Amino acid sequence: MEVKVMKDLPLRGLRVGVFLEDGVNEVECHYNRLRLKEGGAEVVVIGNNKLDYTGELFESLSADTKIDDVNSIDFDGVIIPGGLAPEKLRLNPKVVNFVRDIYDRGKVCAAICHGQQVFISAGMLKGKRAVAAWSMVDDLVYSGAKHVSDARAVRDGNIVTGRFIHDLPEFYSLVLKAFSEIEHCDLPEKYGSRLDGKKFGILADDAAYDMHIFYTGGRIQEESGEVIIMGRKEGTVVHLGNDTWEWGDHGYTIKVDRSLLNKGAVDSHDFPYEDELRAIKPSEIDGLIIPGGLATWMVRGHPGLKDLIKEMDSSGKHITTIGRGPKILLSAGILGGEW
Repeated sequence: MEVKVMKDLPLRGLRVGVFLEDGVNEVECHYNRLRLKEGGAEVVVIGNNKLDYTGELFESLSADTKIDDVNSIDFDGVIIPGGLAPEKLRLNPKVVNFVRDIYDRGKVCAAICHGQQVFISAGMLKGKRAVAAWSMVDDLVYSGAKHVSDARAVRDGNIVTGRFIHDLPEFYSLVLKAFSEIEHCDLPEKYGSRLDGKKFGILADDAAYDMHIFYTGGRIQEESGEVIIMGRKEGTVVHLGNDTWEWGDHGYTIKVDRSLLNKGAVDSHDFPYEDELRAIKPSEIDGLIIPGGLATWMVRGHPGLKDLIKEMDSSGKHITTIGRGPKILLSAGILGGEW
């Protein structure tokens, strides 16, 4: 049997569908779509009955095609993100039959959160080990699945299931390994352990772009790295935003693990700081990730953050910025150049 040697593009030559409907969990949709593309797959976002959709947190998303215009024989796998979308997808016999056909051909079928609702409607989970969002556990059990209560993600043959967005690293790792075994593709060398022992700080404040945080954090954890959420005040829960609704009062939240060093009040706004909190030191992290979003305005003048960036830059440590993130590097004085 021929083995495809693809190294860092293990999914090259494969075509994978990702289903889309109103109410989809945006992070689960984007994470899987981007990771598949990163692996070299041709990703086709399949809409239920139209092309333009609104996600669970009101983000605008677009499909490449509709279920009426695709044939399951042309696909090597399918992923169903969660949210409210699967409840609508499962009502369309064309979607259910599409997924069932891929399963019957022995191809990879993956679902996370509530995506398993489509698998249940397709009769795919009887006797299978599986997990799902906590509110779906009864559905799994009554469909004949064997719920694995202590797992974040589970693979049983060509079926992969996961629980929530925070379980995406484990979920996608199993998805990639399933593709590797079923399609006979080599995984990247040392995949899953390439960041073992490394620590990365991710800056977070109100209105930071959620996908920037969840994707980079999940990607680090997928390679066994440790993520430290950094912010103005340790223990604070900040509200994240997205591309459509930048000020995300209704969106995801994340807790700050470690605080930035307090070096006095910031002139541009009046926010409190606590001197007693444990401040993150540049020596504790191997890299820094600065997401985009309106949060950059909130923290760009923070003296402790500016000093941390300067010290990391001078020591040659990795600093990655996304979207509006470079504003913070500009405030730290490490960007130069000319028009």
